[in-house]
Amino acid sequence: MSAPTSGLAILVDEKRVNELLQQKSGLKALLRSTFNTVLFVCFLLLFTSLALSEPRYKMRAFEGYLRRRFDTAAAIPLADVSSVETFWQYHNASFMPAIYGEDTAKYSYPGAVIPTWLQVEGPNYLYGMGRLRILNIQPNVDCQVAQQFRSYFPSCYGPFNAQALDTEPYGPTNSDGVASFMFYEDGSGETYQGMLATYPAGGYVQIFTPDYLTTNAMFEIMRTDGFISEKTRVIFLEFVIYNFNLGLYAVCRIVFEIAAAGDWTQTFNVDILLQRNLQPLGAGTTEDWLFLILEAALVLFVLRYVLEEASEFIGFESKGGSRMVSIKWDYFLDAWNILDWFNLIMMIITVCYKVDTWSKAGGLFVTSPSDWNDVTEDLYASNFHSVAANVRQIQSLVAFNTILTWFKAVKYINIIPYVTTFMQTVSISQQNLCSWIAVFLSTLVGFVLAFSTAFGGDVSLLRTPFQAFIFIMLTILGNSDMKVIYDVAPFLGSLLIVMYVVGIFFVIMNLFYAIIVSTLSDAKIEEDAKQKKKWAVMRDRLSDTWKALNSGGKLEKQFRACVPGLYSRLLKRRKKVEQHEKARDDMVLAKQMKIKMQDSTLALGPGSSTWGRRPKRQLATVAIEDKVESDSEGSEPDLGPLRTMDQLRDQSGDDFMQTFASTGSFPMLKDAGATDGQDLKDDAVDLVIDATRHIANGIVERTRGARSVLLHEMTESMEVLNNVSTVLEVLSKRTRDLEAQQRQILKNL
Repeated sequence: MSAPTSGLAILVDEKRVNELLQQKSGLKALLRSTFNTVLFVCFLLLFTSLALSEPRYKMRAFEGYLRRRFDTAAAIPLADVSSVETFWQYHNASFMPAIYGEDTAKYSYPGAVIPTWLQVEGPNYLYGMGRLRILNIQPNVDCQVAQQFRSYFPSCYGPFNAQALDTEPYGPTNSDGVASFMFYEDGSGETYQGMLATYPAGGYVQIFTPDYLTTNAMFEIMRTDGFISEKTRVIFLEFVIYNFNLGLYAVCRIVFEIAAAGDWTQTFNVDILLQRNLQPLGAGTTEDWLFLILEAALVLFVLRYVLEEASEFIGFESKGGSRMVSIKWDYFLDAWNILDWFNLIMMIITVCYKVDTWSKAGGLFVTSPSDWNDVTEDLYASNFHSVAANVRQIQSLVAFNTILTWFKAVKYINIIPYVTTFMQTVSISQQNLCSWIAVFLSTLVGFVLAFSTAFGGDVSLLRTPFQAFIFIMLTILGNSDMKVIYDVAPFLGSLLIVMYVVGIFFVIMNLFYAIIVSTLSDAKIEEDAKQKKKWAVMRDRLSDTWKALNSGGKLEKQFRACVPGLYSRLLKRRKKVEQHEKARDDMVLAKQMKIKMQDSTLALGPGSSTWGRRPKRQLATVAIEDKVESDSEGSEPDLGPLRTMDQLRDQSGDDFMQTFASTGSFPMLKDAGATDGQDLKDDAVDLVIDATRHIANGIVERTRGARSVLLHEMTESMEVLNNVSTVLEVLSKRTRDLEAQQRQILKNL
């Protein structure tokens, strides 16, 4: 048992001091906790309202309309584009009619005016201009033609990579000898992460405007002069559609990726933007003003929580007359604190992205027909794609941050049962979970590399390690088809699948369940102890309150005087309950002492006093016996295989066992023709010999046990005597020191 805590030790224990202060100032702490809870609820509602403020149903309807117009309901859908020829067919039969309409004769009427805003259909207009952009690669890079085929195929074109990017002009030359198709750098553009590669901004660009005749003639020249060829690895059709009724911008990008093997991959990306995504005040309406004020209030909340969290681990200490900054590193060992900082940092990043988006959108404008001659390919005035990339990033951050923010809400609803236990479980299991995450990630990386290496060449879903990672994560969620692996390699695929299932699901996931269950049990025990402690404190407070009221108002005396009979009965009942409780406690204590004595006796082994005896078989009876049997009455001699006389004779032989119990030896066995008429069984002699051998072995083991017990006791006695000798030496030395000190004092006097 640990020594009682002294007053100074209590002051050093920060946790104990906080508990005492909390007990002392309970009302103040309750008010502070209530204020923090209300403040967090306001913050949670504010963040949730801003996250749900966008008109999702309108945005999805607008996106569905564009996908039908340019893809699913078009004359040639995107899925049918698989070559350069089919691309130009899609361009002429689907894309151009979707932009300029089916009736193109109106653009060639005498006196036709080119509009600044090209009406696509109804309230949908082309915002400014669009562009067609391609990226080519250099020949004979990352590919090689065999020697025997070089006369037939002098050049080859490998997969796309940034080092193989071709920037040289090509195509027919003009009167000055300059090639028609020039490469343009786009310093303000964003890279594009495609299905096959990551593509930089810029490329060979051609702008299309509301002037249908000029644009169509230009595209026809590009088709006939080989603008898109075998060295092309990606084609972008980029444009923006604006809906005046909804006030929404649709940033569209149709991508055709061309693999070195000849496969075409089609992607249609549509990002819907609001006016307030481009400007802080949006359209200047009351709703836009309100959302701007709410976002400013959210920034103030974030600033407040940042300062609050910083105050928990940053302090100041006075040393030598100066104040120094001190950091409490234990603060970062709590998973809840790390979660809080991660949530706040993501909110700050989101605000930074919004400011950057507003700055990028400030330079976007729509050009009029009189200015089209001044607009070149390197000045794409309606390039909303960088803005759309920021908005996508903001939406991803808000989506993930919503989970963290609502997950933090459990800290403020600890009045609900088991919420505190859950929080305690997270705090206790954080170290084990970190180890589990390391094991899980290392195992997952191994399987990702294994699947990508073994089947990446045959299964498109496993072509790259990242795609293999997505496939495996979908497998964990139960949303992937393992049959594609089995079809490619039945034996190796089956082996890897079995190893994956056993390793991830049977071992690692069950390890996670075990960690959570174990820590939940520990947290429950700790929480129960805290609840008992709180209940004891409350009971003491109620008891003190009752004693104060009783002593001040003399309630007990007044009750006794008013109803003496009832008071007497209650007093007798209380005494009777106390007697019963005392008797029950004495009985429990006696049982515990008996169990403890039995355990200590069994720990002696052969040296135990019960060695050589075994529990006696109880005969079936309906009689109720209240007496408590002693150890000797509840046991019998251990004769090994011989238990009853029925094993020796055909009839019961109680006199045989009684003779052994009284004399400690077996009676003489009679011959088969004895006068008592009781016949011995065939194996009776063998049983007696085995029983005798068992007793002899028991005596030998008992002797050895007694010897070991004696040696153990002698060893302990020797240790005690050595300790006593050491203590006596220390006392003798101290006595001599005291004697020398006294002589020195007397000498000085």
